[in-house]
Parts: sequence; structure tokens; C-alpha cells
Amino acid sequence: MTSAPTLATPLAIGSMTVRGRLFKSATSETRATDEGFVTDELLAFYEPMIEAGTPMIITGNLYVSLQGKSADRQAGIDTDDKIPGLRRWVDLAHRHDVKLVAQLNHGGRQIGHPAPGVDRLVSASSVREPLYGTKPSPLRLDEMSGVVESFAAAGERAREAGFDGVQIHAAHGYLLSQFLTPHTNRRNDAYGGSLENRARLLIEVLRGLRSRLGEDYPILVKLNGTDDLPFRKGATTGELVQVAQLLQDEGIDAVEVSRGHYESWPGMVQGNYRGFLKTSLTVGAGRYNTRRRKVVQFALAPIAERVAQLLRPPQEGFNLSQAEQFAAALDVPVICVGGFHTKAGIEAAITSGKVDAVSAARAMIADPHLYRNTVGDISVRPVCGYCNGCIARFGGMPIDCYSDDIRDERKAMIQRFHEHPAQ
Repeated sequence: MTSAPTLATPLAIGSMTVRGRLFKSATSETRATDEGFVTDELLAFYEPMIEAGTPMIITGNLYVSLQGKSADRQAGIDTDDKIPGLRRWVDLAHRHDVKLVAQLNHGGRQIGHPAPGVDRLVSASSVREPLYGTKPSPLRLDEMSGVVESFAAAGERAREAGFDGVQIHAAHGYLLSQFLTPHTNRRNDAYGGSLENRARLLIEVLRGLRSRLGEDYPILVKLNGTDDLPFRKGATTGELVQVAQLLQDEGIDAVEVSRGHYESWPGMVQGNYRGFLKTSLTVGAGRYNTRRRKVVQFALAPIAERVAQLLRPPQEGFNLSQAEQFAAALDVPVICVGGFHTKAGIEAAITSGKVDAVSAARAMIADPHLYRNTVGDISVRPVCGYCNGCIARFGGMPIDCYSDDIRDERKAMIQRFHEHPAQ
């Protein structure tokens, strides 16, 4: 009988072995150049996480085509001239034996404004996105192969840059998630209707990547455990588990389970919401909304934020009940994201066998040494308060912790580490 895995137990993800089971989940950084190139500012965000030995880091969503660029200063992997900058990112991680996985994404309808030169936003169907007000046009059948090609070519660039693997972003209401969700996919052709049809584009993307990258290159996928769309027709957890099983049959190496679309707010980012909407509308991605839309949203913000606080307060492991259903049905590793930040919560999820590993985003923004601190049971460290200030500023300001107290604690922690790295 083997003992239960712990936080520091190695985990095999396809041909890749990571040295522990707490990972950095993807967060949009808003730290690239306007054209999507890697910057020193972007690398500086990741350097403390890398120095602390985080076993695996998944990059913020890298756009695979200009049509899929979902935010300003988002890093891209759509052209070959971005490879040298991406290689700098990889080299930084590998100097500390940290695995770096490139998250590949197309924003679909969840884009505040099209990138320069892009004539239209696309989705599975022409269903308006309520937060941004954007109304996409449906992808034509003759355009599907182009989407698949953009992901496959991006995967090749990731491998050339030295990334240890790629993750297909099929969660959070981005393009591939829009195809999986009945609310946003109202097609009556081969890409709509049945679950098999709604999963067709995602399966084709995986096949395209496998054909370019071979059987041994690690490919992960991020899926919703629930679409979290009350009063709308979301994909059920059972359906999403079936999608994961289809992907497993096609050779996926691991599944990360999250939740929600942008319009699931506040479900996708459970926590605290005071000032969230005002911040998003003034300095975040919401600043591109029409003046009329912003006036209405500003007026409704205080009520919406109070309701959100009542309905979705901070909770550790809020996707765990869905993720364990994936783990029960799959043979490949299942990773759960969603509010993890304590040693007790993280270890309970892993040692119980509910999931194989957990990932964290906001908690690692506040404490980039989260893995080191958790394994070492270090109590004096910055702790995320889940104010969601980092999420509210997405697309407008660089990803960071916007709590002054926590930032001060983080700065002091990193300074102590540099002065006494062995402690």
C-alpha cells in the first residue's frame, strides 16, 4: 500500500515530472508590450515565484491570433518574432528547475475591443456579452480550420521557445468554452447541438496540437467544472466531465478545473467585491464600455457588489466538489484551482485523494513564495485577502496585489529571502 501523496510529492504529467503539487494558475498579466512581446516587467512578476521553486507555473493566457487577443498588453504567441522573448521567460524558469507551461487562448466574444486590424469579434453564435456589450458574429465553417491552425502553430512556437508543455484554455467563457456552453452555442451544424458537436472544435484543436507536437509533449487543458450561469443554459458538470473523458481518449495529459464565464461574475472570482465594478470601469478592461453602459453599471455597482458579497464570499477550494468528480472519472491528473491559500486546505485536497494537485492565482500574487512557505510551514508571510483588486484592474493595469499592507509584507519577505536564502 502506497502512502497518500503530499504537497511535496512529485507528479507525472505525461512525460513531464513536477517536483510538487501546488502550481501557479494562469493570470492575465497586462505586462507585455502593446504588441504582445515579453518585457522585463512581465518577467519581474514571475521571478519571485520562480526563485521560490514553484513546481509548475502556467503563464497568463497567450493569444494565438490577433483576433483572439482579449486585453491590452496581453502577451502573445501568434508570430515567430515573439519566440526570443518567450525563450527569456523559459530560461528564467529553468534556471531554478521550475516547469513553465504556455497557456494558449482565443478570447472569442470576451474582448473589450478588437485588436488593431481585426475587423470583427467571433464566437460560436451571435450572443451578446453582457459585461462588455460586445456582440460577436458566428465563426463560419470555413473558418474553423484557421482557429485550429492558430492553436497548432502557437504550440509549435511554445516548444521552440522551450516551454515544458502547453495548456489549452477551454474555460472561463473564452472561445473554446463558448462552443461547449449551450447558452453561447446555438448552432445547428456540426459544431452545435449535441455535446459531441459542441466539443468538436476543442477536440480538433487538441488533435492539431498533437499532430505538430507529437505524443510525448505535455498538453494540458483548463475546463470549467461548472459554467455557473444561473437562469441560462450552461454546460453541466456531468457534461464537462464527459468532455474531459473525450479529451483523455485523444491524449490529453492533465485537466485543470475552474469555473464560469465573465458573465458568471461574481462566481468566477469569489471573494470581496467592494469597489470592484468602479475600478474595472475606470482603470480595468471595463473602461472600453460605451458611455451609456458605464453610466448604468456605475449606478448599479453598489447594489451589485453588496449582493455579490452575500452570494459569493471568500471560500477556500470552491471548485473542489466539481474537481473531485473529474478525478473519479479520469486516469490523468486532475488539478483544482479556486481560493487555495492555506497549508491545511491545500494538503487536505491532495492527501484526501479528491484531486492530484491544486493551483493558485490570487494567493500567489499576494505571496509568490506560497509553495516554499507552505512546504516549509512558514507562518510569517503575506496572505491574500481576496479583495479582487488584481482582477478588477485586469486589462488596464499590471497584475499585482493592490493591498498596500500585503505588498509591504511581500516586499519584506522577498528581501529576507535574498538576504538569507537558506532559511
